[in-house]
Amino acid sequence: MNRIKDYVCFAACFAGLGYIVLWPITADEDGGPFGASMFCRGGGPDWLSFLCQSEQPLQLPLGLHAIGFMSAIFVTMRVLVDVVKRLRRRVSLSLAMTRTVDSPSSYARKPRQPLPKVKPRTHFGLRGAPR
Repeated sequence: MNRIKDYVCFAACFAGLGYIVLWPITADEDGGPFGASMFCRGGGPDWLSFLCQSEQPLQLPLGLHAIGFMSAIFVTMRVLVDVVKRLRRRVSLSLAMTRTVDSPSSYARKPRQPLPKVKPRTHFGLRGAPR
């Protein structure tokens, strides 16, 4: 089940990021820019002329817009949740480190126990196996 969850999450993130990239260049049913309207006000800059004055704008069906929008929301929410988790983890680690400050003597090396004595071998191979 973990693999299925990972695959579905990857597919949703891939679709969401793809829609975020494609959204500004998509057009509505009339051929006018749908997402690009914010970029094309007043003619737009010269480097966006391909977007504002294209003869065949990219048109997506309403269903793909809905799926893409939901995937884009999923990606943004996931990124926000990851950022919040990292910040909370960093804060909790810093608080834990300030609370448990040990004395330097607790970090001193403890003496090792001597290793047990082992009887030397008289032969090589499996011990106790018939020859």
